Amino acid sequence: MFDRIKKTDGFTLVELMMVMIILGILVQMSATFALDIRKRAFDATALADGKNLMTLAGNSFIGLDDVDFATTSLVGSNLQVGVKDTGGASRPPVFTLSPGVRAIIYGTSPGIPGGGDVTAYVYNINGTDDPANPPHFKRQFYFSIDEMTSSITAPTL
Repeated sequence: MFDRIKKTDGFTLVELMMVMIILGILVQMSATFALDIRKRAFDATALADGKNLMTLAGNSFIGLDDVDFATTSLVGSNLQVGVKDTGGASRPPVFTLSPGVRAIIYGTSPGIPGGGDVTAYVYNINGTDDPANPPHFKRQFYFSIDEMTSSITAPTL
């Protein structure tokens, strides 16, 4: 009768606890990695929106459109850019940023040759944290296009 009790066919409690601890460490590492990848994906969305915004700004320079890029309006979770002209009159938006993407934009396309200049700081509210960028504390990307000097500045990820 005691022979069945003394058999050593199973795992001890210590062995089972070690396996659980190792699995817990692996789950924690993979969760941290997944969250980092997700934040980088949000940053990539902000980067793509900034590049598209600069492309549209350049097109408005070429087309001599009268756009005040600094005027924006929040519609739902999307930010619409260029909702007014330089005189303050309403116009259809030039560009709509992706959900969660925000931009601080300076500059206009006044509708005269050589007069366009747009600078934007673009970030995603769910992107990578950056304590050096108050008040939103997210990683931001700097974009600039100047028609007079024919210069374009855009970051890469």
